[in-house]
Amino acid sequence: MEFGRRIWLQEWAFLLALCYTHQIVSSEVKIIQQTSTNPVITPSNPAHNGRVCSTWGNFHFKTFDGDIFYYPGLCNYVFASHCNTAYEEFNIQIRRTLVENIPTIHRIAIKLEGVAVELTKDVVLINSNRVQLPYSQAGITIERSSIYVKVVSKADIVFMWNQRDSILLELHEKYANQTCGLCGDFNGIPVYNEFYSNNIRMTALQFGNMQKMDGPTEYCEDPIPSPPDNCTNNFDDICQKTLTSFAFADCNGLVNVSEYIMACQEDLCRSEELKNASCICDTIAEYSRQCAHAGGEPLNWRTSKLCPKTCPYNMQYSECRSPCTDTCTNPERSQFCEEHCMDGCFCPQGKF
Repeated sequence: MEFGRRIWLQEWAFLLALCYTHQIVSSEVKIIQQTSTNPVITPSNPAHNGRVCSTWGNFHFKTFDGDIFYYPGLCNYVFASHCNTAYEEFNIQIRRTLVENIPTIHRIAIKLEGVAVELTKDVVLINSNRVQLPYSQAGITIERSSIYVKVVSKADIVFMWNQRDSILLELHEKYANQTCGLCGDFNGIPVYNEFYSNNIRMTALQFGNMQKMDGPTEYCEDPIPSPPDNCTNNFDDICQKTLTSFAFADCNGLVNVSEYIMACQEDLCRSEELKNASCICDTIAEYSRQCAHAGGEPLNWRTSKLCPKTCPYNMQYSECRSPCTDTCTNPERSQFCEEHCMDGCFCPQGKF
């Protein structure tokens, strides 16, 4: 029994080593000592997770209505669009590719009220013209933090991309029942009508294939059904222990953890079979983001052995800090910020 346990631990250490290869964050900052102290004021951040659609890691998706599904497509897809109306206020399309067998979002095309935005790892284009960040014009603001590129529209649309595997889209409730694409119809009812066509239940693969948007001269093959994962190892211990640990004590009552535990287990199975480096880190990170949008405050769950993050210079990684950065001209900005906390590299407390 002890011998089998040692083998399991060796295999688990190998999988974790794969997970960490893409977890490094780099950016140059200048640290300035804050000269005054201010009272801590915690803003009121209502739950927004019912208005959030996301995709992350090893082809996982969560619709506005809360359905979590797996769709391994590598074509161009409508992630979310404004439909069933006379005027389309937004249309967001995404394309993944495999980089060393890791699913990576490498191109995002966004149309916001007639303005065309294109995001790639190195370039941001507005109406086909390269721009520098931060950018603010025509009611659209685009900025980059240590991890995320964030696009905000005056039409109450917030879009975040971690420049790797994760996208999170938050819409105002005024768009309810007016969306199409992989994010679903935003009608508040799980499963209906996303996974039904002519009253016939569809698979996630069939639903995903319907959202494909080939270019004028492109034909991209749909993914084909794959056999069930033949995962013989019992990995649910690390998934459940991490996602129900003290770090997420403020989260489990806000966001149903069971489906994220299942996604974590699926990640481990696919990592074992395909040597895919997305592993469990991406799904745990997604649960943390969903918790923040539900009004919770996830604690730092990463360790030196589990999905570590490093930051440059004297910056510190935090799982939940205000995205509103204090500045010399506005040293109290973060205290009155009404946005949800986010993960990333930040200046130590008391410095900016």
